Amino acid sequence: MELIINSRILLVVMSISSLLFSSCQGSSAPIPQVDAALEKICAKTDNPGLCSSTILPSEHGAADPISALQIEIKACLNRMQQALAQFKKLGGLSASDMSTVQVCQEEYESAVDDLNGATDAIVAHDVGTIQTRLSGVITYLGTCDDAVAESPGFKLPFKDEDIVTLRKLASNCMAISTLLH
Repeated sequence: MELIINSRILLVVMSISSLLFSSCQGSSAPIPQVDAALEKICAKTDNPGLCSSTILPSEHGAADPISALQIEIKACLNRMQQALAQFKKLGGLSASDMSTVQVCQEEYESAVDDLNGATDAIVAHDVGTIQTRLSGVITYLGTCDDAVAESPGFKLPFKDEDIVTLRKLASNCMAISTLLH
């Protein structure tokens, strides 16, 4: 009797597995793929995986350096604004830690200004200003890092991987901007 029940359970499991497998195989949902143009653009960055994963969902049509840069700047700007919101929530810190927070908040605000300025410079086709502004973003992030390093025991109010991603996005923006010449 037990053998019959186990056999039936096995048969049901195999039937369900078969149905699931066949429905996945026949699925017509497109698998997003990086087009050759976007792959070429992202290959110029230090973080091609992040570049393509950031740009691909927003890219409609063939990728070009200008649209790729606009999308990457927007992603960087969004992350920067999220970080700023975290800084603004901080309170009850020592004077030393509060000083570090102020430095980082000012640097991130300057970075937001430069990202917006770079976006404006894209519209004006001013590559020099784009690169100057994006270089500034990288510098501002570094200045905040330095302030944190000089404040023993202080930790930024967000995950380390968020900071790393922010740096990578800024680096990608700078790399993509070199393709605009």
